[in-house]
Amino acid sequence: MSNTEDFRIKNIDPSLHNEDLAPLAPEKRKWGWFEIFNVWSNDIQSLFGYTLAATLFISYGLNGWAVLAGIVLAGFIVMGLVQLTGKPSVKYGIPFPVFARASMGVRGANFPALVRGIVAIFWYGVQTYFASTAVALLLNSLLQPEAPATFLGMTAIGWLSYLIVCVFQVALFIRGIDWTPSSSTGPGRWSMR
Repeated sequence: MSNTEDFRIKNIDPSLHNEDLAPLAPEKRKWGWFEIFNVWSNDIQSLFGYTLAATLFISYGLNGWAVLAGIVLAGFIVMGLVQLTGKPSVKYGIPFPVFARASMGVRGANFPALVRGIVAIFWYGVQTYFASTAVALLLNSLLQPEAPATFLGMTAIGWLSYLIVCVFQVALFIRGIDWTPSSSTGPGRWSMR
């Protein structure tokens, strides 16, 4: 065990440090290979990924083996990248923006952090859309509405589905990251999609 005092910063510049950027002491680190594996599996297994695979079948006329080989190859590439970016964080207890300072400089690391934030906003929208589409398909099959009216291109069931998924995601955000790993394996993870 290390001394917690080793992880305390003595002269703190408020523009470079906050609690989210501070290194975690080894006894407070909760992530290991299994959590990194879950990050990888969540990157690979998503509604968006399945839709992309279906598009490859339909649009490009690829056979099932070619699509499967592409998915497996992409999965290994993503797994390698996730492992490369995750290993320093697990080993030293620092988040990616702090790790990026080593290669991009203290101020230059703000750029990849900003890009990651923009991608996260886009990805939130994509996942919300695909999840709400799945909920709408379920509700439509259960309720079987007759020629529903639309508003801004979506039916009432579509809007209700979007609202259900948004409320669920906001609840996940409010509960925090410490709540999600307990549900991130097995059936709990699939229910959170």
